[in-house]
Amino acid sequence: MDAGGWIAFGSGIVALLAAGFTFWQARTAADSARQASRQAQAAEDQVRIARDQLQQAERVHREQLALAERVHREQSEPYVVVDIGPAQSGSSLLVLSIHNTGPTMARDVRIQVTPALESTHASLTPRLTTAVSRTIPMLPPNRRLVYAFDTHQRWDTNLPMRYDFTVDAHGPQGPVEQLTYTVDLGVLAGYLVGERPMQRVEERLDSIGGHLNGLASAYEKANSEAIRAHRQR
Repeated sequence: MDAGGWIAFGSGIVALLAAGFTFWQARTAADSARQASRQAQAAEDQVRIARDQLQQAERVHREQLALAERVHREQSEPYVVVDIGPAQSGSSLLVLSIHNTGPTMARDVRIQVTPALESTHASLTPRLTTAVSRTIPMLPPNRRLVYAFDTHQRWDTNLPMRYDFTVDAHGPQGPVEQLTYTVDLGVLAGYLVGERPMQRVEERLDSIGGHLNGLASAYEKANSEAIRAHRQR
């Protein structure tokens, strides 16, 4: 092989080596690109997870803050309760009560009732209507307004036994949540309504008297001889 042939052969070898090196570089570059792509995807996934965790933490924080604010507000708001029940244990008088059980002043208290209040005593009905139809300008904490409503005679009539009361009011921070109460007088049917206020005391005294009589009889039997001798003397 002459010099030209060796040169051509050498050139081919060099070209072949160059092509192999180029292929190796291309493959290495491709592997690096794939690795970089995977790293970039992993970084994006981490960023997305971190963003989701941050959003969730912010949402939980907002919910906790809103809950804390609501609890604080409810603890500082008036709480007006409307109810119907015996004036006292054993009383035959039923009363309508409007009671602010909250810690702050209730203002502009408005009450709606369905159906309209009605008593077996005709003179009480207009008073009850006025009591629930007018706006109460203010109701201090633990203030209780009481109105005569009816007696045990109600259970002998066809008058409504169930009432729904809706209460709206304002507290220190503005309007409070609307409250609704359902009062079922049928629940009181087996209660102490109509019983004499002192009936339980009387029954207890009668029971004590019976026990004392029994003790006296037992003592007399056990000491009959001594009692007879004492009487003879």
